[in-house]
Amino acid sequence: MDKKYIERPKAFDKKEYDKEYKKKHYKQFTVAVTPEFKERIDNYCKRAGISKYEFLKQAIEMFEEKN
Repeated sequence: MDKKYIERPKAFDKKEYDKEYKKKHYKQFTVAVTPEFKERIDNYCKRAGISKYEFLKQAIEMFEEKN
């Protein structure tokens, strides 16, 4: 048998794995805000050293605690 034509297992593709993982475990949503409001969010996140995801998560948790 010619070694050139031996079927080899597919190499692990991290990019493809990450793409499929995100698709399965996360949902994306988009929101339109004024430039000023976006700047406030960006500045807060930068000062607090958090991501926008973490900002939203904390905001929702605080809102739920109040209500």
